[in-house]
This record gives sequence, structure tokens and C-alpha cells, in this order.
Amino acid sequence: MNKAARHVLRRLGTDTSLDHERQQRLSHEIQEEQQKRREQGADQETSFETMPEEMLTESEKRHEKYRRQQAMAGRFTPAAERLPIMTAEERAAHNKNRPKWQQTSFEGPIEKLIEKYQDLEEVQRHLTLGQSMKYEFTSDGRVLDKEGNVIFDGEKIVSKPS
Repeated sequence: MNKAARHVLRRLGTDTSLDHERQQRLSHEIQEEQQKRREQGADQETSFETMPEEMLTESEKRHEKYRRQQAMAGRFTPAAERLPIMTAEERAAHNKNRPKWQQTSFEGPIEKLIEKYQDLEEVQRHLTLGQSMKYEFTSDGRVLDKEGNVIFDGEKIVSKPS
């Protein structure tokens, strides 16, 4: 710090009015907090609750946070008791529009599936996830692979050119 700044600070000295104002504000906040606690009907007061947030150390803040979490956990009933219970009709209406999950397993290459099921919609139901990503079913009844090569032309399986 240069000489001029030191000289100005020495002339100013310590401002006790600021310290006094800060102390009054903190005591006022403490009184307000105590008043809130009394109004809320808190059974117990801990020493952390009466202190303003900025006066607490990090470990005290962390302790207070977990203490509050535990206190809140005891105030609520379990979710199963709070949530409405669905009747059989409500559950049926709820599940009506949901897609039905169908487990798939690898049954063979797409050529074998086409020979086995003949219907392309049925073939699509029996494809695994990887196969369904690999092949494209067009609206005119053809099946194309990733490169755009025709696998099935709508009538017969097209052999791969070698």
C-alpha cells in the first residue's frame, strides 16, 4: 500500500458507527428469528437456530442442514398413504392406452423371419432392437438394409450380390 493511502486511512481511523450498526442489525435479526420460532410453535431451540447464517462455521451449517432434513422427514407420512389409491376401473383406463411390452429374442436373420412369418408386420414384431435399427420397412412392402440394398422386394427375398 502506498504512503498516501496509509495516510488517508490513518486520518479516517476506525469507524465505530459502522461496527455499532452491524452489531445492531445482527441482534435485530436474532430477535426476529426468535420471534418467528415462537410463532411457529417450535418445541425446541438449538443454539444454531438463534444465530444468523453468516456467523455459523461451515461444519455448523452442514450440521444444521442435516438436522433440518431429519426434522422434515418426520413430519410427512409415507408416500403410499398420501397418494390416492387407484380403483380397478381407473387402473384399466390408465393402462388401456399404454403400449404393451413384448419381449423379443433373436430368432435368426431377417431372411429366415420373412420365410417363417410371411407378413411384414409380424416380422417387425419379432425383430430384436438391433435388427430393427438395421433394416427399414417401406410402405410399398420392401425391406432395405442400412446401405439401401433391397433384402425383400415384396414377393421374394433378393439374394445379396457378391
